[in-house]
Amino acid sequence: MIPCNKDVRGPSSVTHSVDYNDFNESIKELIMSLPLVKFTGRFDQGGLNKKQRFYMMTTLNQNFIVDTGNTNYAKYVTLIKNLPDLSNKEIEDVVHSNEYIKMVQRTERFSLEYEEVPYTLEITQEGDETFISIEHNGSFVMDSKLESDIIKYFNDHK
Repeated sequence: MIPCNKDVRGPSSVTHSVDYNDFNESIKELIMSLPLVKFTGRFDQGGLNKKQRFYMMTTLNQNFIVDTGNTNYAKYVTLIKNLPDLSNKEIEDVVHSNEYIKMVQRTERFSLEYEEVPYTLEITQEGDETFISIEHNGSFVMDSKLESDIIKYFNDHK
């Protein structure tokens, strides 16, 4: 049995975790076969198919195993560490229980220091598109090589 938190709202409330590397190969295969969905702001928000009991749920920098407990939300949640790269795994759409309410945009901002210079990196998800902008002292970085280097640094150290 995997330890989990029950009825939590967000990632900071999750205190239980497991290490992917501690599982045997058949459990690893089972975990990697779970449908992958994006975290949409709250675990208790709904939108999951209650007939699908287990999911992997991902934020930009954390991954979770969630159990719906036959509800439409992530009722039981466990942080899973050291998952292999998920970039090639298809992210499934979350089913919205109200067709009139849809996520339009989600933005996350990060402060980072690259080569001793402070920057703010903003990642905006709008529909199926993701946009990244980088600011320094309130102005956008317009140097594409510098932007590329900062994004690589961010991805390597997040």
